[in-house]
Amino acid sequence: MAKTTDAGMRIHRSYTHALFTHPFMALPFAYLAFRLFKRKISFFTWYLFFLFGFFTHVMMDCCTTYGTQLLLPFTDKLISWNNLSVVDPLFTLPMIIFFIIVFFFKRENNFRRYTAGAAIALSLLYLTTSTINKINSAKVFRNDLLQKNIHVDAFSTTPTMFTSWLWNMVAYNDSTMYLGEYSVFQKSKDIDVISIPRHTALLNQVIHTKPVQTSLWFSQGNYFVEQGDHDTLDFFITKWGRADFSSREIKNMFPFYGEFYKDPNGNIVLKQVEPHFSGNDFKHYFAMLRKRIFYE
Repeated sequence: MAKTTDAGMRIHRSYTHALFTHPFMALPFAYLAFRLFKRKISFFTWYLFFLFGFFTHVMMDCCTTYGTQLLLPFTDKLISWNNLSVVDPLFTLPMIIFFIIVFFFKRENNFRRYTAGAAIALSLLYLTTSTINKINSAKVFRNDLLQKNIHVDAFSTTPTMFTSWLWNMVAYNDSTMYLGEYSVFQKSKDIDVISIPRHTALLNQVIHTKPVQTSLWFSQGNYFVEQGDHDTLDFFITKWGRADFSSREIKNMFPFYGEFYKDPNGNIVLKQVEPHFSGNDFKHYFAMLRKRIFYE
């Protein structure tokens, strides 16, 4: 499937996720809830409820690798602490289960309160554990780069999709991307580092166009470029790490990528390329993930 706009990169997690807008966004929600529940709960209490809800939502988004425009309209800098995967069932499913359980008890039942407290405590514990795993993996990655005499200008660690047990190293200098993975269950500290030429000079002729500038901004510096077919440029964002650890084929490692090409009017256009996944693809991924996490 292909999408032909870069606007989604700019819109997603933008003003609805900016701290500056939340005090204003909470007002209509609080007023509607106040009227709907016939003033049984004060307007101010409802206001704090929605304000805190918006705030915790965006803080959780900042924990992921996607990037959140938290400080709009003052800056469009993407905030991403990279200590939690965008999709992590071990974090999400217990919360959903606890949420369903409370519906089987009356509001006056203290078990509801205990269950809510347990859900919050469990999520905070998992988030803390994930952060510790991130810190530990960063130490392993940095030491490995030092031992291999690899010099980089930027370095980050990100969780692999669906888990906080396998961490990605994403590092680069002007010419080369360096990628690797480390499992919290891995005894060896020797990382299998993959190097990929960045080919940034391929963008020189189109560097000032809006689609390219948007892609560079969204990548947060974590990208490389390949010459595509029919005068297109393939733009690969690496900040999530590799999707396939068992392959050295670029489009297997990074199946989601962008293509820059000229439309009939001569304008540079971005086409987002997304693969079609089958059930077997997901089975292969989870089998590969299990094998890599437990170092089988």
